[in-house]
Amino acid sequence: MIVDVLDYEGKRVVFTRKKWLQKIKIHPELGRDSFLKNLKRVIIDPDEVWQDYSDPKRKRCYYKKYSAHTYIKAVVWIKSNPCNIITAYEINLIKEQNYTNLKIVYKK
Repeated sequence: MIVDVLDYEGKRVVFTRKKWLQKIKIHPELGRDSFLKNLKRVIIDPDEVWQDYSDPKRKRCYYKKYSAHTYIKAVVWIKSNPCNIITAYEINLIKEQNYTNLKIVYKK
């Protein structure tokens, strides 16, 4: 496992090596130790958690400020036990704020 932590609600969340190997090709920041440490932090202590646009009932988007202008975003499949990180990357905005049909699930 690349990540194996309890989230802010006490649910186990994992990022498997298999999924990490798929996603690192698209998101090279997943290869940095500092990014992976902060990926754990976004799951454990997110700033905000939103419903996901593509599947609001089964996915959540966890956000945490990463730098002055960026966030870490982790997309988590919540309908499994343990929950699974589908992807994670650096982004400059919380894009779910732009969709009126999506709800914020948690805000620090």
